[in-house]
Amino acid sequence: MALLVGWLVWYAATPEDLPVSERSVNASGVVGTPLYIGMFTAPKDFGRTLRISGVKVHATANEKISVTPVLCRRGAIGVTTKPDEFCSVIINPEGERFVAGDSIVLKVESDVPALAVIDRVRVAYREDLHWDTQEAGHHQAIVAIAGRPG
Repeated sequence: MALLVGWLVWYAATPEDLPVSERSVNASGVVGTPLYIGMFTAPKDFGRTLRISGVKVHATANEKISVTPVLCRRGAIGVTTKPDEFCSVIINPEGERFVAGDSIVLKVESDVPALAVIDRVRVAYREDLHWDTQEAGHHQAIVAIAGRPG
C-alpha cells in the first residue's frame, strides 16, 4: 500500500516539462504606453489542458517598472502595444485554462525611461492529477522604455 501511495505522489508531482527556448526577446517601448511581450505560446500540437494557478516573473531593472502576466486567448504576440489585434481576449491567467494557441504575455509599464531584463516565466498549474511550477517559453526579454520626445 505504501508503494502505491508513493507512486501516486510521485506521479502527481512529475508532469511533462513545459516547452522552453533559448530565444531572447528584444522589446522597445515608450514611457506611459503599456508594452506587451509574448513569452510562452502553446504550440498547435500542445495537446494539454493546464489550469493556471499563477505566473511568476522576475525582472531586473534600473528603474521601477510594472510587469504583469496576462493570458492571451487564441493568439500569439511578439511585441506590441495593441494586443487586441492579436488576441481574442486578454485576461488575468490565474484560475484560467491554458490550451493550444493560448499565450502567456507580459504587460510592461513604466513612468520613466528604463532598461530591464525579464527572466523566463514560471507557470504554476494543475493538469489532471499533476501539479507543478515550471519554467516555460523564451529565455528572457530585454526591454528598453524610452522617454517621450519633447
